[in-house]
Amino acid sequence: MCDKIIPLKQTKNGFLLHCTCCETYHLTFGHFYLELNRKEMEHFKTYLEHLDPLYWENFYCSCSMKRKIPIPTLQLNLHIMLNRSELEELKGLLGISGASAQELIKAENVDYSYSKN
Repeated sequence: MCDKIIPLKQTKNGFLLHCTCCETYHLTFGHFYLELNRKEMEHFKTYLEHLDPLYWENFYCSCSMKRKIPIPTLQLNLHIMLNRSELEELKGLLGISGASAQELIKAENVDYSYSKN
């Protein structure tokens, strides 16, 4: 990774960084990490914009999986699985219209236990 990394957005489950040196986007969301160039990022955003969560939720309705919305990868036996709220959060993180993401993470979204003692 280069030293010219600019944070773009952050949510409870992820963040998006951009390296101005190598023009690479670094996306961390949940348990996955992607490095995408500009063209790959645009293709990924377009795919997410057209993804129909209702179709996949109905397709996997008889499965006991809690995440039913697949995002395919180049490895044919590997998919990134999301639930609807995760998909909306990811869309917001990427700035896809119709979704929302906060510019900076708020304290109430940090999954951290603390004691007032």
